[in-house]
Amino acid sequence: MAEDDGEQNLDDGPEHCTADSGEPLQQEAQDTGQLESGTEAGPVDYDKVIAEALSPEGFTLDPGLTKAGGELLARHNIPPEAARDLASFFARQQKAGADGNAKAFADQVGAWRAQSEKATTPEERGTAKQAALRIFGRDELAVLDLFGVTNRAGFIKALAKVGRAVSDDPFVPGNAVASGGRDARSHFPNSNMNP
Repeated sequence: MAEDDGEQNLDDGPEHCTADSGEPLQQEAQDTGQLESGTEAGPVDYDKVIAEALSPEGFTLDPGLTKAGGELLARHNIPPEAARDLASFFARQQKAGADGNAKAFADQVGAWRAQSEKATTPEERGTAKQAALRIFGRDELAVLDLFGVTNRAGFIKALAKVGRAVSDDPFVPGNAVASGGRDARSHFPNSNMNP
């Protein structure tokens, strides 16, 4: 509702706001080709507006998200400048979130590594690494390492047990003459067969 001096009531929505002439402001803006923000009426290519938004270096918005965002901006008839600012703000927030997640993951993997160094022995870690190479292969082991699984104490202990079970039997040299003289000469000292 409008008062007699032409001011609008703040409780009324835009469709109820009126100018001094008594016409709704939004209708007047559409009739003159101007929106309340001062931009010309007409379809705005929000995909282009979002593409022109400043994004952090090395960061691009997801095309599906950009399309959905453009549709949302168009539905609410957001001015291009505001849409560009919103897209830039969203990209900065997404980048900050991604950086925060990467740091949190790196911290978690570091904590796993520190805990596994306390909970396992160097022999277990070596045996586990050899077993992992035999069981998984280099490509699969690289994926496990990427996700930090190879730094978990439980994984290391389990693979160390597997590694001991599947390892080749160690070579024991056949030196039967240790000490104590258990060779043929000691049993048959007077034999002509002894060299």
